Amino acid sequence: MRRLLSVPIWNGFTLWNMRHERNLPYWPLERLRELQSRRVKEMVAFAYEHVPHYREAIDSLGLTPADVRTAEDLAKLPIVEKNDLLLSPECFMSRGSRTGNALRVESSGTSGSAKSIYQDRRALFVALAHGQRQRQVLGQFVGRNLAYREMTGARPNSVHEQIRKYYEMHSWTPKRIDLNRQILPMIGVSMEEQVTRINRFRPAVIRGYGSYLGALFRHVSERGITIEKPKTIVYGADVMPEVDKELIESEFGIPVLSTYQAVEALRIGFQCEHRRGFHLSIDDVAIRVVDDNEEDVAPGGRGHLLISNLTNRATVLLNYRLGDIVTLGESPCPCGRTLPTIDRIEGRSDDLITLPSGDPMHACVVLQRLQSASGVVQVQLVQETMQRFVIRAVGKTAADRKRAEEELVANLKSTVGRVAVSVAWMDDIPRTAGGKVKAVISDCLPPRQ
Repeated sequence: MRRLLSVPIWNGFTLWNMRHERNLPYWPLERLRELQSRRVKEMVAFAYEHVPHYREAIDSLGLTPADVRTAEDLAKLPIVEKNDLLLSPECFMSRGSRTGNALRVESSGTSGSAKSIYQDRRALFVALAHGQRQRQVLGQFVGRNLAYREMTGARPNSVHEQIRKYYEMHSWTPKRIDLNRQILPMIGVSMEEQVTRINRFRPAVIRGYGSYLGALFRHVSERGITIEKPKTIVYGADVMPEVDKELIESEFGIPVLSTYQAVEALRIGFQCEHRRGFHLSIDDVAIRVVDDNEEDVAPGGRGHLLISNLTNRATVLLNYRLGDIVTLGESPCPCGRTLPTIDRIEGRSDDLITLPSGDPMHACVVLQRLQSASGVVQVQLVQETMQRFVIRAVGKTAADRKRAEEELVANLKSTVGRVAVSVAWMDDIPRTAGGKVKAVISDCLPPRQ
């Protein structure tokens, strides 16, 4: 009965939020900024009233919610680091967010530590509606906006799968216009079998992790395997190496697009038909790009991305360091969209290990098992050879390390097979020169010609 009541409500809500999707990316920038500022004010006022971290932060700075009125004003708030969220997630949750109206989304943990983010129902369906921006772009490659075949490479219980199930539970789309979707499993299936499934399903669009899709098509090319070519490939979550993107577009003739999203913010940016950068959904998020001194960089500058989610009122994140290094756009896109752009994202492009069989496996498949070990806060997997691994682990103070080590070793072996594994306990996982944590370091990836 509850589902029968909620379906028409959320279908109507989604359609209402889709009403401007065709035109909003082309609105005058001043109008878009006004919309963003209104949502900034609403979210800051909500956070002050309902979220412990922001009430304490605003009070301690001698501010009031009225002092934060625009995206630029968010710089007045302290930066939230990933460890702040990881160690004290309850401080960023609004009252009532553990109710049935919020979905607990589990991240893949490709930064070395998994996160649980609560997304409220309203934010989830706003994200569904705003996905039409990218759908309009895809329609130019696929030839239609509705009712095409889409295959998604995903691990079991991926963020994609969690959210898709939620949509299916609380909304309904007529079969004649809905996408025909199928999952392409990333674990337990060889690349040859994955190609067989693609050929059988004949998708118009294939989605997935950039590094993994790049490895899949490189595998196909190197072995001369016949594959049913989709109209386009869309990657996200990590970066596809340029050499793989060039191979897919030149050898296979498949245009490659990308989206930018995270478990902390479901809609950040999307690529248009020119595929030169990412148009930012500034009605969903406010962004800042700062240098190492936490000063805002100018257009064309490179720095750390800070995001403020303007739609989700379950886990509230304002001025949050996402962990990516990006370069701000500095010139209008020839497509005519007025949304600000990011020219480049320096995300993780090497989140792969090589199995003893020679097949690559994406980090998220392995890390999901390792992070489930009791007492473990963060892990880094180092592959020294195809048969030898080191797990660097950060544990909780009172963790039973012997038990945790046994679980880590057993979980890795159950995922990758019979390999040699050692565990090294650390106070902190070392960061790269760019300030990021690499969850996977592999010394035996196949060369990329």
